[in-house]
Amino acid sequence: MPSYTYVARDPLGRKVKGEIEADNEKDVISKLRTSKLTVISIKKRSELAKLGKKELSGITIFPPRIKSRDIIVAFRQFATLINAGVPVVQTIGVLANQTHSSSFKKILNKVKSDVEAGVYLSDALSYHPKVFSPFICNLIKAGETGGVLDEILLRLANYLEQRENIKNRIKGALRYPIFVLFMAGGLSLALIFFVLPRMEELFRESFNIELPAFTLFVLNSSRVLREKFYIIPLVVGIAYLVYILLKRSDRGQYWIDSLKLKIPVLGRLFHQIAISRFARTLATLTSSGVPILDALDLTAKATGNKVIQVATEDAKEALRKGETIASPLKKYPVFPPLTVSMISVGEETGALDDMLNKIADLYEEEVNRMVDSLASLIEPILIVLLGGTVGVIVVAMYLPYFTMFQHIGG
Repeated sequence: MPSYTYVARDPLGRKVKGEIEADNEKDVISKLRTSKLTVISIKKRSELAKLGKKELSGITIFPPRIKSRDIIVAFRQFATLINAGVPVVQTIGVLANQTHSSSFKKILNKVKSDVEAGVYLSDALSYHPKVFSPFICNLIKAGETGGVLDEILLRLANYLEQRENIKNRIKGALRYPIFVLFMAGGLSLALIFFVLPRMEELFRESFNIELPAFTLFVLNSSRVLREKFYIIPLVVGIAYLVYILLKRSDRGQYWIDSLKLKIPVLGRLFHQIAISRFARTLATLTSSGVPILDALDLTAKATGNKVIQVATEDAKEALRKGETIASPLKKYPVFPPLTVSMISVGEETGALDDMLNKIADLYEEEVNRMVDSLASLIEPILIVLLGGTVGVIVVAMYLPYFTMFQHIGG
């Protein structure tokens, strides 16, 4: 009997690797499914040596980049075709033929062949975790189980579209400030590397007076930057390395996310986005029939903020012990009292998903208002920063002339 190596996920979403003997790949899938494992990839033992550098056990080192818009459009079309009575396999084939992304088409064709082989749609999608997150796969699994796949797909498309819209609005608001910062950096470098050296040479050759302290400070700073410019990328590289190492540890990630919430202006925006994402994700999962403990587990990972993730995991443990979701959230200042009160009311009235959707609507409106005012708030700050940088250099260059005039007058 041939031997197969597999990569799978357990009910908690953890990745499991192992080896199993079976007649064929379908037999492997059947055996693993009885153990409540969701198969990600299967490879025959003898085939491992033939794998190249790019792929090992189905895990792609350089995964294809799939646009969120392609996935949203595909889910909307999927829901329409399923509602019209088109079979799932045929629907996936239509989606693969319509997409303009070659990478996405390849993935859809693989999903189609897996579904044709008898694999559940949710499991077939879970084989591509870089494109279809556990959140997406669990929602589709709930839709398959409840016989409401078309409704789940529409709900999922709406959810992803709302997240994409917020992301695009933030990018649009930051585009001009980033351009101004880029121009300010370029102008500063031009002054430091081209203008100030000429002025320093002019002062040394033309003036027999002692230069003002402020001018000397600017010239010396410019000289240090020119002569030891390699220090800047070195410092940036070290800072980035420290950031990566911190993000890899739970405590470091918690500290970084806590710091992000305390940044002036932007910290409030990050906070509103994280709360709206928490509420919308949990509402989407619970209203789609996903068990509440699984929904809290997925929500904790989808918020994008370690502080809220820890609070959500505490709520999950409290619920496992028979308590309410709202009770542990009160301990965390990151959850405003209004949010906790609305969750508590939702639990008491049995309308938790409705309350969570209202919380998400409330915070998404606040996010939209903040994004609209973000550009108008940052723009004058950047202009002052740019003007101040140029002004300092100009003042430093003109001070020797005033000193020279005083000597001439004397």
